[in-house]
Amino acid sequence: MALRQSFRNLIGLAGLSLTVLLIPQSMVESRESLTQVEDYRLGSHPQSTRIIIQLNQDSPYRVLTNYPNQKVVIWIRNATLNPKVQSISFKDKHLGQIQVQEIKQNVKFTLRLKSKDTRLVHFVKHQPEQIVIDLKTKGGVTKQVARKTKRQIAEAKRKSSKSPALASRSNQKKTTKLFQADSEQNLKSGRKDYEKALKLFQNKNYREALIAFQQFQKKYRESPFLSNAAYLLAETQHNLAKQEDYPNYEEALASYQYAMRTYPDSQFYDHALFKTASIYEAMDYTLEARTIYEKGTQQDKSSRYNIARETGLGLMLVKEDKLDEAYKTFQVLLRKAPQNADAKKGLFQIAQRYYEARDFSKAMKIYEDVVKRWPDELNEQPEVNFTIGEIHFNRKQYAQARKYYFNLVNLAPESPNAHRGLNRIGDTYLLENNGMSALTVFNKSYGLNTGSAESQYAQIRLADVGLRFPALPVKDLVFEVSPYYHPYRAYDEVSNNPQSQDILAEATFSRGSAYYREQRYLEAIEEFKRLLPFEHDSKFHRWAKKYLQLSMVQLIDQYASQNGHLPVLYAYADYLNLGIGELNRVQTQLQIGESYKAIGLNSEALKFLEKVKFADVNGAYTDRLFLDLGEIHLNENRFKEAERVSQTFINTYKDSARLPEAKIILARAYLGQKQYDRSIEIFNQLLNSENVEAANIHYLMAETWFAREDLRNAARAYRKAIDGYDRTIRNPPDYVQTAYYKLGMVLSMQGKTRKSLDALMAGRKLFPEHRLRSWGDYLIITNLDRLKKKEQAETELKTLVAENRNDLLQKAAESHLKVIDWEKRLKDLL
Repeated sequence: MALRQSFRNLIGLAGLSLTVLLIPQSMVESRESLTQVEDYRLGSHPQSTRIIIQLNQDSPYRVLTNYPNQKVVIWIRNATLNPKVQSISFKDKHLGQIQVQEIKQNVKFTLRLKSKDTRLVHFVKHQPEQIVIDLKTKGGVTKQVARKTKRQIAEAKRKSSKSPALASRSNQKKTTKLFQADSEQNLKSGRKDYEKALKLFQNKNYREALIAFQQFQKKYRESPFLSNAAYLLAETQHNLAKQEDYPNYEEALASYQYAMRTYPDSQFYDHALFKTASIYEAMDYTLEARTIYEKGTQQDKSSRYNIARETGLGLMLVKEDKLDEAYKTFQVLLRKAPQNADAKKGLFQIAQRYYEARDFSKAMKIYEDVVKRWPDELNEQPEVNFTIGEIHFNRKQYAQARKYYFNLVNLAPESPNAHRGLNRIGDTYLLENNGMSALTVFNKSYGLNTGSAESQYAQIRLADVGLRFPALPVKDLVFEVSPYYHPYRAYDEVSNNPQSQDILAEATFSRGSAYYREQRYLEAIEEFKRLLPFEHDSKFHRWAKKYLQLSMVQLIDQYASQNGHLPVLYAYADYLNLGIGELNRVQTQLQIGESYKAIGLNSEALKFLEKVKFADVNGAYTDRLFLDLGEIHLNENRFKEAERVSQTFINTYKDSARLPEAKIILARAYLGQKQYDRSIEIFNQLLNSENVEAANIHYLMAETWFAREDLRNAARAYRKAIDGYDRTIRNPPDYVQTAYYKLGMVLSMQGKTRKSLDALMAGRKLFPEHRLRSWGDYLIITNLDRLKKKEQAETELKTLVAENRNDLLQKAAESHLKVIDWEKRLKDLL
């Protein structure tokens, strides 16, 4: 009731216009007060026939007899009929047929008698509640004995008509002898022992009944009750086996088979045949069970067990996961018996199997069929509402899903899934971006069963709402605002004391998702990694894989936009180590390939560029692939191939924004082929173009002039590259750093010692980690030596030797130190 009241309050707080289905309490009470006729069964022996009507509770009844018309009616008031209880015909000496009807919450049994002389005795038994009806021949003797007695009395009267007194005495003696003979026959047949065993069986004292039936079979080998005893013995063994934790039906099965083989004409044969098939079914001997079920159906088309047999065949198909075939079987069965309870159970099982297999379309089709056939089923089994709601939820039909979650919350507020259903309602609003409604639902859920797993789930979702909808008009007096305003604190609180592994996973995923939205991809990746140990078919593992891929793609985008080629490759290697597949996004593969190209791993680069070529069906990256391929040819000194690729690009993509890049590759290809004039010509054209980085062009021209051994123009071009780059860039590109060192080298080669020293000193100060630093240091020493600054040169040499950055330079520096030392000694000698 707490959840029901809370949910009513929830609707008021949210200001939502919702239709809520409630079952009137009076209706529930009236249905619960009705007696249900659960079943009835029949037992017989030569003297009587017993009918036992099984009830779920004590109930008044009335018996109306009409012996002349061979009819008895039993009315059970305020009662309903279990769908499996049906009218049947019998092969019985007292009873021909039982008709059963439910009429306006009353149940009517009509017994069709075989004889006008049949009479009945009825009484009530308790625990369990039963109405017991015994049908017996009038006078308590068999019809055969009664007819024989009547004939003999008439004959005695005829022969003794002259002497009435003698006739009377003679008739009395013969009648007495007949009854004595009947008593002796009863004693010989073991009737009392049979009735004793039967009573034990009917009272469910199966262990004692087992012994009694076994003793009866041994003691009365010619008894007319042997047939019944054989079948009842099997039934007793079957009932005993069912009581065990691990039933063993071997003895019962053998006894049923013996009874059917020995007494094939018994009225219990059909029952035993059915039980044999059901035992095989329970033992998972599918072939044997199916064969015997089909045999029983074919032998007697009107058998009372045929519906059960067809049901068994359908349920076996469900076990074998032949769900489509099982569904068709139950459809046919329900046309014959529309209220068959086992068929209804079978349909629910099929729907559940489809649901568990995530085949939501087929599951929904069957649930809709079930609800159409039995409209009250959602009220009687409210948990089914949750499953149907989940199907709609997984199909993203959120409004329909809410309808069934509402049904569950209202019909069964104390059920295990009611609180979860409330959270699901909040989830649907959150997925529809209805932040205020989601906040209202989760706030109410958070306050229910505080500390439970579902309450913690609501706390996580309140934090999610806070991150996604931070500007909602939240009132402190109405809402629990802490998780909303402090989402990361809420995630930590749940993670530190989770009520289940799934709740911990929910908190972890929500935290990772929050990092992802804030573009904190490295932190998001670490959170998602924690979910990978879950089973591969779990939703958390699936979510982890998906968002790890998304996070890694975004992280590589970040690195690539900053030309962070090594971080791109480190991130990619880290992803591969997770063992969750490849990054198949075309742009990401291109970025990885270009990173390999940038660090000189051209063979690896080509692998990724080939993947991009085949995956890029729309040609979105064709121009970029051309340029990457051209650069790889340059890196591997295949200048003619680079010329061909770049020239093809220029001719094909004349309007491309990346045309200058192709021209740079072409100019560098000419440089590699020592066609310096053509290279310089292209660079000069590029300097007059728009959207070109002029400083880079000047650097490339300097490289061309240097290769041509034109040191003057090379020095001028290096200087323009240094002076022309954008100094607002925090980290100058590599060509600018290189230009400082190469300018100093060219000036040194020109004999411009002072200018060379200034350029090299500036390069070392600005870029001390550059790859040309060691050579720059040695040229600085050389320039100092030329400028007669021996002490500075000696200090620089000692530093160079101590740092030991380059073996060749170290040896040169050591030799230079020795020369300086020799010059000092020579000076002292002179």
